[in-house]
Amino acid sequence: MRILFSTLFVLLVLIALAVLFLFSGFYNVAAVQPHSPFTRWLLATLRDQSVAKHSQIIQPPSLTDPQLAQAGFHEYHAMCFSCHNAPGDELSELAQGLNPPPPKLDADEVQVRSDAELYWIIQNGIRMTGMPAFGPTHKEETLWSIVAFLRRLPNLTPQEYKAMVEATSLQEGTGEHAHSHAPARRPNQEAEEEEHHHAHEHEH
Repeated sequence: MRILFSTLFVLLVLIALAVLFLFSGFYNVAAVQPHSPFTRWLLATLRDQSVAKHSQIIQPPSLTDPQLAQAGFHEYHAMCFSCHNAPGDELSELAQGLNPPPPKLDADEVQVRSDAELYWIIQNGIRMTGMPAFGPTHKEETLWSIVAFLRRLPNLTPQEYKAMVEATSLQEGTGEHAHSHAPARRPNQEAEEEEHHHAHEHEH
């Protein structure tokens, strides 16, 4: 009985200390404050085990189609570049302000993951890391195209990535698929402008 009471007493003391710590504000949540080595290990282990378990049921498609990787480049440069950057680049100011810092996606620590794990991360994001979930806003094929491009990243030189960006910019500025930067026209705007033109002619 004494052992039981002693155990309960210790538990109550630990709970009281945890509550005191929680409401004391002592823990610094600032992003500039790095995690302790134990916290980094704990979070990394929790992340890796969770990703491995939840991605087990995913069956990756073939990712060898060059057009799929090319489509993935467009998505990567639009959605991932601001945090993960291009080959050879230093982390951006945005990335340097994140805690933990986002990994370089051509690094071994990323490339060692399976295709299913990479897809799951892109689809679902990771809590408390700044990694968003793109699954709610993008189709599966789009997410797989990003995985296909990620597999190409380790073999891309900074010059090759820059050339891909420049080529894409040229293509977007010409041809039938060029994006128009003119402001959108209101419904019936043409009729309003025509009426205004005739009224202006009558004035003269």
